[in-house]
Amino acid sequence: MHSGESKINFSVEKGVWKVSTMGKILIDLLFMSQKRRDLMLFLRDGGRTLEEIVDVLNVTPTGMLPQIKKLKEEFLVLQEDKEYRLTPLAEVLVEKMQLLLDTLEVIEEHKNFWQERDLSGLSPAFLERLNELKPYSIVNPTPDKIFETPAVFLKNMEKSKNILYLSSIFHPAFPETFLKTENSDAEITLIVTKRIYERLKSDFRKELKLYLNRDKKRLFVCADEVKIAMLTKTEHFMMADFLTWKGAYDQESIISFEPAPLKWAEDLILHYKEQAQEIKE
Repeated sequence: MHSGESKINFSVEKGVWKVSTMGKILIDLLFMSQKRRDLMLFLRDGGRTLEEIVDVLNVTPTGMLPQIKKLKEEFLVLQEDKEYRLTPLAEVLVEKMQLLLDTLEVIEEHKNFWQERDLSGLSPAFLERLNELKPYSIVNPTPDKIFETPAVFLKNMEKSKNILYLSSIFHPAFPETFLKTENSDAEITLIVTKRIYERLKSDFRKELKLYLNRDKKRLFVCADEVKIAMLTKTEHFMMADFLTWKGAYDQESIISFEPAPLKWAEDLILHYKEQAQEIKE
């Protein structure tokens, strides 16, 4: 292969994406062999000798050399003296490959959960950042507490002083967490749908008025539909609840305490906030 022939072409035929022959060759090279994939990921930090490759990847020279040969033939690996390194084309592919592998890791960890979620509320920009959600865990309610707010949520909310919250469903967290007077020191930003706002005005008018009259308390209402059940981000944790494909809320949540998932949640909440209208009493 020559460098001028390295482009992967895609076409659409009757609504189905088709990958060019060249694209299929590269996909096979990258994903059909664990040894080739591990080697390319290992080489992304610079050139390595065969001895280093064999030692770090725990393979034999006779098992790795044929894979190196295939990668060299497709202009993905170069040999300079005793070192093997990635070509510029391979550097681009490896960067994309790592993002894909990280995303697959997020999904595979709880495959059934993600298969049941309606993620149409996420723009392509945030879908492409799903890899940032690791590490995370799943919170499932126990049968005896299925109608209660998860204890891990309440525990972390109590110690949080900077709270962002997006919701398209009415949850007990509103009156018991956000509207109570004890939260006077916390900076809280709520982003809700019109339907939730009307419910707050009709059923919790007094509490809502007190909330809006407090310092550091803000409320925004989204004009458009929000397909995310709930999304919370504080300085301590993030917690996300997505509706199922049937539009149901099954109370299964993802939770994380790591910087990358917290950043993902914050950016998504602020994305909706920018499209919402602030309510002031």
